[in-house]
Amino acid sequence: MHAGLEPTTTSHGDNGALEPAFRASLSDAVSLYRHMTTLRLVSARMVDLQRSEKVAFHSSCIGEEAVIAAATLAARENDWVFPGAREWGAALVRGLPIADYMHHAFGSAKDPAKGHSAPDHPPARRFRVAPASGVPGAHLPQAVGAAWAAKIKKDDVATIAIFGEAVASTGDLHNALNFAGVFKAACVFVCRTGHGRSATARPESFAAARDRALAYGIASASVDGGDALAVLTVVRAALARAVSGKGATLIEAVTQPFAAGEGDPLVRLKRVLEREKLLDAAADEAMGREIRAALDAAVTEAEQAAPPATSTIFEDVYAEMPEHLRLAQIAQKESSPWRR
Repeated sequence: MHAGLEPTTTSHGDNGALEPAFRASLSDAVSLYRHMTTLRLVSARMVDLQRSEKVAFHSSCIGEEAVIAAATLAARENDWVFPGAREWGAALVRGLPIADYMHHAFGSAKDPAKGHSAPDHPPARRFRVAPASGVPGAHLPQAVGAAWAAKIKKDDVATIAIFGEAVASTGDLHNALNFAGVFKAACVFVCRTGHGRSATARPESFAAARDRALAYGIASASVDGGDALAVLTVVRAALARAVSGKGATLIEAVTQPFAAGEGDPLVRLKRVLEREKLLDAAADEAMGREIRAALDAAVTEAEQAAPPATSTIFEDVYAEMPEHLRLAQIAQKESSPWRR
């Protein structure tokens, strides 16, 4: 994309010190750490809830928090984020309350989607996050279309699409990249790759990412997906490039989803915060307690909430209810008094 981003970009030198080019991101480092911690705790709880059959579906993001949180945090207030199913956490980063997310996961009467969205595909339109598609890669052409529409309308709006390595083999990715290249849409594509390989390995299914980007006429970059500050810096640089009229960028974020110990993205960012004296042990513990308390309250509230009324299936679908559906709804209530 530009000098300093080859090969896989990291924010630290050989001595472990933060490189000068990444120090500007420190102003958001504590917020980034909080978002990552939230995603880790929420996903771990959701895994337990799914295994106990209390929720129907969950795509764990454990080990991927740096990419999801940093790429989302890079977006400006008016920008739109287009996540895939595993990037559900983008909604939380943009402001969706944990309670709203849990009501959606449990499918309660307070589900913001009113049952219209698949489980674990939380809607967050008011936070400018598009609902995830259950079809891998389907959100990529949507992200480009939204960016192109903003360009036509001369709106200062860009889009960020986040997706996994498996999407690299779909036609939707190629369609999106081609479209973005032709129309110079202000769109940033962030692909998580790696799946357990080392941070320097280049997965076969995405090995030609840079060549593809070149063929489609867009820029490309590679970043250490476990380095939250590096991801934030690189995505922001790509976003600035896009809104200046220079077109889209494809970013490869190489991750280690099951990294533990020193390789854990949360541990890595915490080490930076401690070194820079932005977070101490007491503050870290207090943050964790606060998030866990909010999570516990959200789960309890969602578990105890009433189920949705069957009538909500038609809300926000028709401006005026078709007569045959209206009559069917009346008949259902009359024949089944126990239904809400």
